[in-house]
Amino acid sequence: MADSTQIRAEIVTRLLNDAAFLARFLADPDGVLAEFPGLDKFDGRYLKDKITDWASLTAVAQRFGIVVPERPSAAPESAKENPPRLQMVLHLRDDDAFRDLYWRDAAAAFAAYPSLPEEDAAYIRERFGGETTLQSLIDRFQTTVQSVDLPAPESKGVEPDDELSMRYVNTGFARSTSPAEPITHYNTPLTAAKPHYFWLEIGKLVAGGLAQEAIALPTDKLPPEARLKIALFDFDGEIELTGAEVGEVQLAPTGAIRVTRRADEPAGVSSDLLDRRLFFAVQTMDREGYGRLRCNIYFQNTLVQSHLIVARMSAVPTERPYRMLWHVSDYTLSKSLDSEQLTAMGENSLSIMVNDNGNGTHGFRFVGGQEYKNDATLGEGAITQLQKWVRGALSKAAWGDDEEYKPGKKYQYGGPLDLKKLQADLLSMAINGYRAFDALIGPLVGDADKVWDVMDWMVKPGQVQIATKEAAQLVIPAAMFYDYPFLDGNAPGDYSLCPEFVAALKSAKPLEECACFQGSCPSYGQELVVCPSGFWGFRHYLGLPMSVKSAPDAPLKIGGGSPPRLAVSVSTDKNFVERPSHEQRLQQMGVGWEYADSRDEALDMLKATESQIVYFYCHGGLTDKGFPYLSLGSTDSDWFTRGNLRARRIRWQKVRPLVFINGCHTTQITPERALDFVSGFVETSGAAGVIGTEITIFEPIATQFAEECLRRFLFEKQTLGEAVRGARLHMLKNGNPLGLVYIPYALPALKLA
Repeated sequence: MADSTQIRAEIVTRLLNDAAFLARFLADPDGVLAEFPGLDKFDGRYLKDKITDWASLTAVAQRFGIVVPERPSAAPESAKENPPRLQMVLHLRDDDAFRDLYWRDAAAAFAAYPSLPEEDAAYIRERFGGETTLQSLIDRFQTTVQSVDLPAPESKGVEPDDELSMRYVNTGFARSTSPAEPITHYNTPLTAAKPHYFWLEIGKLVAGGLAQEAIALPTDKLPPEARLKIALFDFDGEIELTGAEVGEVQLAPTGAIRVTRRADEPAGVSSDLLDRRLFFAVQTMDREGYGRLRCNIYFQNTLVQSHLIVARMSAVPTERPYRMLWHVSDYTLSKSLDSEQLTAMGENSLSIMVNDNGNGTHGFRFVGGQEYKNDATLGEGAITQLQKWVRGALSKAAWGDDEEYKPGKKYQYGGPLDLKKLQADLLSMAINGYRAFDALIGPLVGDADKVWDVMDWMVKPGQVQIATKEAAQLVIPAAMFYDYPFLDGNAPGDYSLCPEFVAALKSAKPLEECACFQGSCPSYGQELVVCPSGFWGFRHYLGLPMSVKSAPDAPLKIGGGSPPRLAVSVSTDKNFVERPSHEQRLQQMGVGWEYADSRDEALDMLKATESQIVYFYCHGGLTDKGFPYLSLGSTDSDWFTRGNLRARRIRWQKVRPLVFINGCHTTQITPERALDFVSGFVETSGAAGVIGTEITIFEPIATQFAEECLRRFLFEKQTLGEAVRGARLHMLKNGNPLGLVYIPYALPALKLA
């Protein structure tokens, strides 16, 4: 995770090189800085106070040791010879970032063109964003030399609803006294302490909507009558939801989208409008400042898009020189919403979105079966404690204490089944896993009477998606959540293992066939009996996909030839005594084989590979700046870092592999630090996902889990969620519970094509 100093330098560098970004910052520094939640508040205040124009920006840059370039022009080189109005619309057409700025803050975009006549600015403002396309404006401006009162161009915009293949997510606010009339004055704050309506409509761009990014929901590939659930979440102490929080829309056979479950029904709104627009009653804050809402869109309880709505409140709303209301999309599962892909995902038992609230807290947005929806906020300290509990229990099972791994600590599982040790470790893991679950379930459900309902319908095995937003440097140790009724505080001798599970250990059948792991544990409800099926990682199919805006959609299928191929990169440390036999067993599966035993060879191999699995068997650590690296080849060789991927232009397009990092005896790399690597493989190289670990691991864990997981994924064609769960249960069958250390940063339904 980048520290505040790095973020500060990134902001200043972008201000120096991006005229549109600078214009937006000068117009609304608070709004811009809010987009960088990792920025320390003191650094933010310094930038806001010190940077007021180009001269002050260059002074700040020089103080930070950042090279100052020649001041950039707002217009691209290809447009500079044209009149300002044509420069601007060409810029809108050719520059995604500038177009994003226009939809986010039109005033800041126009400020980048100070020589643009007011009548031309008014003409662009009035027509673009309605039913006039950019090409319409370009065509007209290219044939009109002087700045004149131009006639309205002939519409070349969106077609009738039943012929549209692209829909846009339109949002906005309306006063409670006139809900059918959107508030269109983006530079005027909402009235504080007043009831309003937030509205959402999916279709063509709506005049007066907040869709400043023209955020598309491409529904053309959805099933003919797909239903999408729209769920709103508020933030503590900000804009408050005062009515229904969930609505539903359905794609009609004609292609139109219609409301099938209304949230609120404001008086005075026509039936026709209620059939295409969802209304949610809200109450604005009673103080000056910015307030937020989060609007999530789900298909079969799978989060496909998340939208952040921001509005400023004021007791006396007066026009400001910059935007007061805006809407951005900060999580996108898929840019195509392909019917086959989404249907293949199956329905999630529970879908959780985790995001950094930017104020030292993290938000959890939940949607699940039986019309379940809620949200919770936990402070960073509470989450750190939750992680410490579960990772401490895993560490104790792995090397005998709950402290961080240090070289020389001995692996505790290596011999035949030791039922006494297994029981002790499962008890310790259940105690800590239940504490973590208990700390989350209360805020999660919100209503104490419903907690047991949620626990009851989560007993059956199901698919659980925990989506992490791009900015959230947070990993929820979901595999270790223990949710069976459990009485903590007794003496160790009071507890016992589930008899059904113990019998299954001695049986020849796989644990998947045991009643416990099918949601029918006979010991469920016996508060002093521990059953491994109480852990989410042994019962559910988990996936933790990351949303990275600049990355391609997270795929559900990995293509490629047959037999499947592995691109293997290894450390040649002589202490890796199991590596040769591990490599031999992998090859004996019948996989295609690529191999590298140095950093440079690995980079050359990854540049050209079309393997379905990129596999690392190595050491790892942190640089002196705190960035993670992998150690390949000899122990004194050059390090493999995230930056190597971009330096070598490693970008997988024909086959997007799953990256599996088996880092044995690594030190200091927590999952939070490893996210830098995860996002690098996904964003820079286009990986389908990454498998990592909660704690450092030993060779017996690494070899056993990898061989079983890859066999299931590559040859039994199981989904990744099934393969990871199956490998965990395979290890458990052998008396080892440490398969729970693995984290799949990918869609749980990912599989080989």
